[in-house]
Amino acid sequence: MTRDVSPSDLSFAIDNNVATLAINRPPLNILDLGLLRALSSTVRALRDRQDWRVLVVRGLPKAFSAGVAVEDHLPDRIETTLGAFHNAIRGVEAMDRPTIAAVRGHCLGGGMELAMACDVVIASETATFGQPEIKLAAVPPYAVARYADLVGRRRAFADLASGRTFPAKEAMEVGYVTACVSDGELEVEVARMAAAFASLSSEALSTLKRAFLRKDSEESFALAERRYLRELAQSRDAIEGLQAFMEKRQPIWRNRT
Repeated sequence: MTRDVSPSDLSFAIDNNVATLAINRPPLNILDLGLLRALSSTVRALRDRQDWRVLVVRGLPKAFSAGVAVEDHLPDRIETTLGAFHNAIRGVEAMDRPTIAAVRGHCLGGGMELAMACDVVIASETATFGQPEIKLAAVPPYAVARYADLVGRRRAFADLASGRTFPAKEAMEVGYVTACVSDGELEVEVARMAAAFASLSSEALSTLKRAFLRKDSEESFALAERRYLRELAQSRDAIEGLQAFMEKRQPIWRNRT
């Protein structure tokens, strides 16, 4: 059941031309359908405001976000869930101003995709990243479309096909994370980079951002989403993977006894 969204679950503030969007749903910032809808609405409202120049997206000390709620991947909800989630991350990606993800703790699944939608990812050295969807017989359409642009096709396939998690330092070495700093330096580095962006020409940065957005990326994203919904989301293995996770047991795949 989708939990009601309270004002403390999602907030934004603007200070010195820097907007901060904070997700605050302990312990792991799980993104259920209600929170995804609120996130999409908040992103849309921010996009229409002109009183900020840089957006910082942040989570909790324990988790930037551990991903989209597993129960909201079930067949009767997955299309609605993906629609709300993708509205949110597309909104972040399409912002005409720089966006920074400030990452501590777990950054997994949909949480990693949300950070991926930002222009810059600054992570604490204790942060961990991963796209574990394959272990539930699911795939992450946004990561399928975007991740290889950051880390290369072979690394992207290996990460998405294994569902492995890895530390922030490794994420920086392969090109996903922009900067990896000590936990105590994270806020300093985020503030430094945000101030640097805020001091530059908004018109020039907007032009630069538009140059980075590619039509073929949008097409590949839409294709990955359609394939997931049509070919996998309703399958026996996909349902079994989700049920096994919720029942805290090992899944039994169709091709395994």
